[in-house]
Amino acid sequence: MQQNIKIRKPEKLHKDPVILSAVILLTLTLIIIGVAITIKKIADWGAGHQIIGQRVVDLKLQWPIRIEEIVPEKEIVIVNRPYEDLTTTEQKIIEVWKDYKTAMLAISIFECESGLYPEAVSATGDLGVAQINWVTWKGKVEEEFGYSAIDMFDVDKNLEVAYWIWDRADGTIDGKGSFEPW
Repeated sequence: MQQNIKIRKPEKLHKDPVILSAVILLTLTLIIIGVAITIKKIADWGAGHQIIGQRVVDLKLQWPIRIEEIVPEKEIVIVNRPYEDLTTTEQKIIEVWKDYKTAMLAISIFECESGLYPEAVSATGDLGVAQINWVTWKGKVEEEFGYSAIDMFDVDKNLEVAYWIWDRADGTIDGKGSFEPW
């Protein structure tokens, strides 16, 4: 006995080519978006991790590689400004500190301290552009430079003393000081 098996042709999903095109376009768009999101997530993860090779056996069984999170170093970001756009006082600070990055940091600190105003005096007795605390430094400044409090209103003398304090603030005299006193 032979059975009659009829094979039916699959029905068309959509007979309208516009609808079929729209479905295909939508599907492709969703696939592209999914791939882009996945790549971005992988890249973001990769930016914060690094693969480090290691010995497979080191008195213990371990994976041949390990993944560690990358912890970025904290660094001061200084915006470059052309030298000619700086004020005379800012240019003098660069000349005294010589290292541009350190000089720009000095400019930022002194701008906060005195507004870079040469005749600035604080309520606590800080004098001049760099706000030298005269109560603290009077004896040492008079001994080292022969300067009086009035001399601290001279930008050049004030910056000379500020550099001297900065260079000794880290405990050494090596041109690699600290702004800790400020």
